[in-house]
Amino acid sequence: MSARTVATTSLARRQLFSGAVAVAAVSTILTAGRAQAGPQADKVVLIGLDGTMYRKIEEVRAPNLLRLSAEGTLGRGSIAPHISISGPSWATVLTGVWGSKHGITDNNFDATPFAKYPTVFTRLERHDPTLKTQSIATWDQIATMTASGDPRADVVISTPLVPDDDNESATDAATTDSVVTAITKYAPEFLFTHLDQVDRAGHQHGGASSEYRDAVTRIDALVGRIVAAVDARARANPAERWTILVTTDHGHRPKGGHGGQTPDETASFVIARGPNFLAGATSSSFSLVDITPTVLDIFHAPLDPDFDGQSRIRQPVEPFTSR
Repeated sequence: MSARTVATTSLARRQLFSGAVAVAAVSTILTAGRAQAGPQADKVVLIGLDGTMYRKIEEVRAPNLLRLSAEGTLGRGSIAPHISISGPSWATVLTGVWGSKHGITDNNFDATPFAKYPTVFTRLERHDPTLKTQSIATWDQIATMTASGDPRADVVISTPLVPDDDNESATDAATTDSVVTAITKYAPEFLFTHLDQVDRAGHQHGGASSEYRDAVTRIDALVGRIVAAVDARARANPAERWTILVTTDHGHRPKGGHGGQTPDETASFVIARGPNFLAGATSSSFSLVDITPTVLDIFHAPLDPDFDGQSRIRQPVEPFTSR
């Protein structure tokens, strides 16, 4: 019913009845609009791709990762002089401080450093104990980090190695199955997953090998599954605001291996897609050390002045030119 009908001065019974119906309809629409505009729940999925170089993502034209970076902000740079080893780098991702502070120098470590430098899981749980947090990883040392602290992550899973899985592709697929289930059924506020097969290919065959590129292609398909689960969940639950972050810990030398300071070994990237990030933007300064501060900022949790990284939500980015 039009506004003209509602506003009519005629007292005819039919017009009064029509006006009442119109007012009721408008009231219903406004009430529904207020419900949709209510509080929104932030959700973050952080995907760690061990030993993955963005240059190789471009070389194989990995559709899911390239689309994700086009839909969000892409940071590319070097982690030098930080140690290009998994333990130090994933600790930096999850604490917001470089190895010079947390003190982890290789892959042999325990939970001790995370008492002084708590992980993002502990900080989120201290900020709001009702937040659901999960860690689902292929590499079992990730659990040493995410199960540390008080409180720790609500769920910590290390995927058992699938028998005869020499390239870790089946184990990564099992990790992805668990991640998709977690997103679809439980929708935790923060979920971190770690996939390992690209790093395995780098060690076995080198960063310049066809096997390494094949691993990047396979991992891209797994990322696609995770993103599809997030997007399906977001469509079904419009009050949920989902952010996807993707990063790596280091690169690989052409003939394999890492730990040094060559450009291939220290190459790193961050992809950030979500409501707080500009689509098609690039950043030369958005690094893995910024991830914990950024995640905390999304959930309005306090940022530690001792962080080496910073939240990138409100930081300027360069306009898209060419990638």
